[in-house]
Amino acid sequence: MSFNTRTRGSQTRFAGLTHWLTDLIVHRTGLLVVLGLLLAGLALYVAVTRRNLDSEVLDLLPQKFESVRGLKQWNTEFSQARQLVFAFEAEPGHADDLDPFREHFMAELKRQPWIVRVFDQVPFQTEDGLREIQKLVPALLLNLPKDEFREALAQLRPEAIDARLTRLRDSLSGDSFRAEYEAQMDPLGLFARAMKPFGSGNGMDQGSGLASPDGLLQIGLAITNQAGLGPKDCQAVMDRLNRFRDQTLQEWPGYKPKVLVTGRTPYVAEISRSMDHDGALSSTLSILIVSGLFYVAFRRFLPLLGICLVLLLSALVSLALGMLILRNLNMIAIAFCSILVGIGVDFSFLLYGRYLQARREGETHERAVFVSVRNVGAAIFFVVVTTAVGFLSLGFSQSAGFAQLGTLVALGVAFAGLFSVLYLFMFFKRTKLPTGPDFMLTGARRFVREIFRAPGRILWISGGVLLAAAVVALAPAIPLKFDTDPRSLEPTTSQASIARRTMEAKLNQESDPVAILVDAKDPQSFHDRWERLAVALDAAQREGKLKNVSTPLALALSPRQIAENRAELAGFDVAAGEAAFRSSLEKNGFDPQAFAGTFDLLHDFSDEKTATGLPEWSKLLPASSSWWFFIDRYFSAKPTMAVGLCRPTEPIQTEADKRQLTDLVHAADPEAVVTGMTFTLFDLVPWARGELIAFTTTVGMLILLLLAVVFRRLSLWFVHSSALALSMLGLVATLKLLHVPINLLNTLAFPLVLAIGVDHGIQFLIVGRREGNLQENLANVLKPLLICAFTAVAGFAVLIPAQNPALSGLGLVCAVGVFWCLLTTFFYIVPAFAWLHLRQATKTLPREAVRV
Repeated sequence: MSFNTRTRGSQTRFAGLTHWLTDLIVHRTGLLVVLGLLLAGLALYVAVTRRNLDSEVLDLLPQKFESVRGLKQWNTEFSQARQLVFAFEAEPGHADDLDPFREHFMAELKRQPWIVRVFDQVPFQTEDGLREIQKLVPALLLNLPKDEFREALAQLRPEAIDARLTRLRDSLSGDSFRAEYEAQMDPLGLFARAMKPFGSGNGMDQGSGLASPDGLLQIGLAITNQAGLGPKDCQAVMDRLNRFRDQTLQEWPGYKPKVLVTGRTPYVAEISRSMDHDGALSSTLSILIVSGLFYVAFRRFLPLLGICLVLLLSALVSLALGMLILRNLNMIAIAFCSILVGIGVDFSFLLYGRYLQARREGETHERAVFVSVRNVGAAIFFVVVTTAVGFLSLGFSQSAGFAQLGTLVALGVAFAGLFSVLYLFMFFKRTKLPTGPDFMLTGARRFVREIFRAPGRILWISGGVLLAAAVVALAPAIPLKFDTDPRSLEPTTSQASIARRTMEAKLNQESDPVAILVDAKDPQSFHDRWERLAVALDAAQREGKLKNVSTPLALALSPRQIAENRAELAGFDVAAGEAAFRSSLEKNGFDPQAFAGTFDLLHDFSDEKTATGLPEWSKLLPASSSWWFFIDRYFSAKPTMAVGLCRPTEPIQTEADKRQLTDLVHAADPEAVVTGMTFTLFDLVPWARGELIAFTTTVGMLILLLLAVVFRRLSLWFVHSSALALSMLGLVATLKLLHVPINLLNTLAFPLVLAIGVDHGIQFLIVGRREGNLQENLANVLKPLLICAFTAVAGFAVLIPAQNPALSGLGLVCAVGVFWCLLTTFFYIVPAFAWLHLRQATKTLPREAVRV
């Protein structure tokens, strides 16, 4: 007795649908071809026109965390999004040759039409920089608190001007450098008053580290005028930059150092190109491997062509539908093509294997189609459901990339199942039946025969190996390593990443600062919030909790303070102060023409008497000014959104340290967002570990429930469920023994392995319900199952060479996991299936009747 007698009645319920599908497949081939061509054309049009690919690494991280959202805003909405950071690296002995080349390179770069401004020296050290900063003094003075503004006005009284210039004259006679600087830069003391807020609690030090201590590395900055931040815009800028760099190096007659560049634009350009490379490489390798395995197994070309076309159509339609449903497709989602090939090809192999079996038994083409759809169609439906559940569950992971990957694979598997049934048989009809020996089928028959002879002995051996792997997986003494650095998701061969690491090492840069992001509704609340934050942060710095602090308070203009100070200024005679300044200069022997900048400052200050509204930074400084690198360090394109930076005295090492800093900031401003690359880790690490447990458990429970509905027999359900559990434990044991780390995203590979590995056991249910010899049916399904398993492993393994570590890690973990599913299928499920069959048979037939 076989299992088919229990469910033969249920098979008849699908007979009507099977007859309808068979009639459509066999007699409506032309209609199906036209529909397929229309679908392919429409999908190709959508894919080419939309092309909404997202190369932002931070979009892979869960957006539910405030720190992640803030980090993304900081990375995309501030000027650093269009900033290029250059590193000029010389070999030992060539430090003196580095500066001339850097000056030449930056001067030529400044002339390029796609460059807005460059930063190659501190503005205080240039005449243009000193002249430009004078334009900011009136606005900064008006932004001072009322008492401080009155003190600044007092310095413009004739007696105060005369006393100050007399002191400067006496100091200059003593050869004082400070007095000489004050005489040139700040003869009235207004500049010092205006810049006073920067002296406490603000570190405008962006240009302080332009060279390494050994002089072998120097840096420069530039801002581009690229219209957008998308991949195409970034690639266009980098193409121009690369041509400019190559030409400049070629034309330079002297020593040629290395020219490295980093920043968001280089990252996006490289990552987007690596996406295209990884997608094309993984898809091509998957198709080649699948084609090779199919040809070795069946030695037929026409069915292979049909399988490739069906997979291509499935990928195109699912990609186009995904582009319509999803706003942007992240880099991780491109892995769906190779995964789809590894999973979707299973349907084709199983259908072809069952079709050949029917034809060898003398069935006509139409009858063979009917039998294949009837026997394998149910298995395809169950596999599509269980696989789709596993992949769609990624939508709850709060990682956009994996949610999109799950959606695309679920769509692809569903389309692959449907299109395989509808289109493959037209390629089978004209295929001649194999006449030579089928070594794989022969091997499968021998394997099944040996398994049925002694299933218990094989179960003892395989069970011992699987239990040993389970002990290793569960042993706390052998830890599973977690790579918790978000930068591990960056391409390891990225030139932008290499440049960043080189700068950090050579310039002895400290750990990532903690960023405080404020997005206010209006200028006044913006100023007030930063004022409260600055007070709290300065107090923490004095107490030794913070090492340094840098906030935009001095540049956060207060409409209320400026209006009050303008009213105060209206009653003050600035012209009298200007006349007193000219008179005192002549009295003390100074040339008034040498102080033209100070006279301009007084004129600008006097004009503020009648001015209204807030001063506009864009009108105070030219677009090419290097001072923008300081201002834009804090401000986004939105004038009421800015970031401040602080660095704790001791690095954040625990959740308690993170909470203490967060509480400090939120006590001053509950709406401020605290973020930073290192800071964000303390949200991401618990999330990644929780996802590993929660999603694997949830998907596992859903699959177990679906299997219970499908099998409706406790023994079969237990065999399949325990095989999945042992496969997962084998995967964990392998990762532990090979010291393969789990990063923040490939933890989600575990539920994918469950979703993919479940389809092998379902095939045995279908085999048990077929008519005919059970062992022959089992051998005929083991051959395509073996090929399917290898194609699934290959579909993930081709992701391992990917340039993107997120894809590479996903491919490695899933390939190992699916391989364990293959081992448990052949050496645990098959023996257990045989043992259950023989055990049931002995209950109803004499012992000699069930011997093989």
